[in-house]
Amino acid sequence: MAKMTISLPDNLAEYVENRVASGRYSSAGAFLAELILKDQLHHKLDDEELRNILRQAEESGPSDRRIPDILSETKAKLRDNNL
Repeated sequence: MAKMTISLPDNLAEYVENRVASGRYSSAGAFLAELILKDQLHHKLDDEELRNILRQAEESGPSDRRIPDILSETKAKLRDNNL
């Protein structure tokens, strides 16, 4: 097992200490390991989702829509969603 030394701002170090003190984690390392595993899973899902989107796009064939129309539609959706 590899050993790492990290520095955290006081408020984050206190948060980690509180999570360990709650009894759910045996150590700060166990808490951080769980966070890293969750992050890996999150990114794996993002990659899989992107692959699915690309596969669907490829299978759908060429579009008859023009790029300016696509951009206008996308901008309108973003505006409607306050993004």
